Amino acid sequence: MMARVLLKSLEIAFRRLTMNVLRLFFRRRTRILPGGYDFSNAKFLFVRQDMIGDVLVSTPLFALTKERYPRSTVDVLLSSKNAFVLENDHHVRHRWVYDKRLRATVNLIRNIRREQYDFVIDLMDNPSATSTILCLLSRARWAVGIEKENAFAYDIRVPLRSRKEVHIVERIAEILKPFGITASPSKLAARYSCKPESRAMARQFLGKTVQPPKEIVGINISAGSARSDSETRFAEARRARREVRFWGVENFRAFIERTHLSHPQCVCVLLCRPDERTKAEAIAKGNTNAVVGPVTATFDEFAALVEQCMILVTPDTSAVHLASAFHIPAVVLYVQSNKDLRIWDPYGVDHESLVADVDDVKTIPVEDVVSAFARLYHRTHSS
Repeated sequence: MMARVLLKSLEIAFRRLTMNVLRLFFRRRTRILPGGYDFSNAKFLFVRQDMIGDVLVSTPLFALTKERYPRSTVDVLLSSKNAFVLENDHHVRHRWVYDKRLRATVNLIRNIRREQYDFVIDLMDNPSATSTILCLLSRARWAVGIEKENAFAYDIRVPLRSRKEVHIVERIAEILKPFGITASPSKLAARYSCKPESRAMARQFLGKTVQPPKEIVGINISAGSARSDSETRFAEARRARREVRFWGVENFRAFIERTHLSHPQCVCVLLCRPDERTKAEAIAKGNTNAVVGPVTATFDEFAALVEQCMILVTPDTSAVHLASAFHIPAVVLYVQSNKDLRIWDPYGVDHESLVADVDDVKTIPVEDVVSAFARLYHRTHSS
């Protein structure tokens, strides 16, 4: 807990210092787009360099832009942590990858500037020093972003809707309005397409291990990506953050046993990162109603397994937004450190959200999760 608090304090202090320095030397004045501006051949660069889930909730924006302006160019600036999410997205022409190394960053900025983008669009709805710098150095004609602490970096600013009341998808969708794009909620669900070979892998595995007419309940036990100590300065704090979102071996075992008693027609398929397979095997041990999923080499293979589920049970992680993309009902376990911020619940799909009273999902009772699953199962089978 102390490590998490220290990490957050350091991140906030560094961000504020960076923002103050940037504000002194760089400032773009607020400008209004000329009336009748033609976006049909515009070049858009979206900046989304943070996590996997952040990219997934942004996918409808890329699609809506390309659908409204088919001749436009939609490129996205990502990071090595999330670039693979858009491998199969046909709306995106090019994926730029930011990886923090100085020489690589200099080359990245140089190549981006050569593109002469019309618009650089910061999709962050909280201040980010990285996205601020990338926007300022992009040399795009117009910088667009949400009104917040780093708004000095934008020419065009859109209102920041309530971070407590409004879903993240609807908040960032505001950024399309200057381009004449207003989307209905039905158009804002995440989008993701699996590769045919990943789908084939998932179907082959499940075809061998799950006998019809059994219904597949996916249970994702992992939260967050695995990174080695060399990849982060705060490895211990990152691991601690993942651990508080792990529900616990005994909790998962009890849930599977209780679910089998009430819903014998269901089989639970355990999904996890390769480094957490031992936990999955401990959960499944001695339980004939649980199957440990195959080792997945890529995010796409993991997504293909999620796609085959009837219902997904998962902690707050990117799997939540895959459920939205595939229209799969979900039971989601949340840690909500800041009660003034809305949880990132599944958008556009039936779900049950369970929020821990403290910063540890292990405190969510098994009975609550079993009841949430039963309610969701009933709704999905009675509609």
